Amino acid sequence: MKRFCKKVLLVLGYILTAPLILVTWIEHKVVGEEPSYIYTSCKELLALCPTPIGEYMRLAFYRTVCTDIASDVCFIFGSMLAHRDITIGSGSVIGAYTILGYARIGKNVLFGAHVSLLSGKYQHGKPESRKDIKNGLGEFVTINIGDNCWIGQDAIIMAHIGNNCTVAAGSVVYKDVPDGTTVMGNPARKVNIQ
Repeated sequence: MKRFCKKVLLVLGYILTAPLILVTWIEHKVVGEEPSYIYTSCKELLALCPTPIGEYMRLAFYRTVCTDIASDVCFIFGSMLAHRDITIGSGSVIGAYTILGYARIGKNVLFGAHVSLLSGKYQHGKPESRKDIKNGLGEFVTINIGDNCWIGQDAIIMAHIGNNCTVAAGSVVYKDVPDGTTVMGNPARKVNIQ
């Protein structure tokens, strides 16, 4: 019965978001990937829809307009995908007010609230190239997060994270994290927790 109810909610999500999906699709066909003003407006509007219906509206929208979102990903209130080029594996949960940039996220990844997954360290350019910031000299990187990871509340992710990793709340990850590692702090460092 639970599985049936989830399918009904997802179908309802598709129905409710159909106009947003349509205008986002038209924008993509007319202007290409960037700029994506309509996509941005739609994701911000959907982030504010409460209740489980809001979760399924976000899921239906992102499954349709993004690269590859599994059918059982949970998008909590306030969560957003900054770009359409993102993959999220089965069983993942995107916490409240979490914003994800370009990413490839594995299965069973749990994001706490207010996590920021940036599209690399140099979205606004490297220090030596910031003389003329208006020309968009930033470098965008697709961040990889492996399977079975837990990302704590208020963490900031700017580098790749391996499988079976834990990132403590409030950590700032700017270097790659190998498989099976727990990191914490600012900057994030490996710790051994018993």
